[in-house]
Amino acid sequence: AGGPATMAYWNLDPQDALIYREVKKVVLDQTGINPETYRQRLRRARFPTGARPRAVAQQIKEDCWRWLEPDHKTGGQVVEEVALEQFIRVLPPGRKEWVQRHRPKTLAEAVTLTEDYMAAERPRAPPRRTDTACIG
Repeated sequence: AGGPATMAYWNLDPQDALIYREVKKVVLDQTGINPETYRQRLRRARFPTGARPRAVAQQIKEDCWRWLEPDHKTGGQVVEEVALEQFIRVLPPGRKEWVQRHRPKTLAEAVTLTEDYMAAERPRAPPRRTDTACIG
């Protein structure tokens, strides 16, 4: 018996078990490690007391690489992902949670969600009263 990673490996097709990329993907999926894991780890990172700058920088770079997966994306896709995260990060409370709950995949989706939230927040003007009484 083994842990989740071992079980994931043993459940692989024998041909896929020979391909590192496939093994890595299945093991990471099985253990719940994905790009979001690295994004969160990156955002929580701090400079530990007594740490070596080079080691801290290397860890940050590795987390960025695993979050953004630049081997599998174009430069434009990487920029879109960073811009989306930064946009959500700067939203005021309320709007931020609303947008996050809807898990937008693009910056344009996040903007639309924010605009929709803001439109719903705006107080509606009371209906105008139109008197039809005749003066006269």
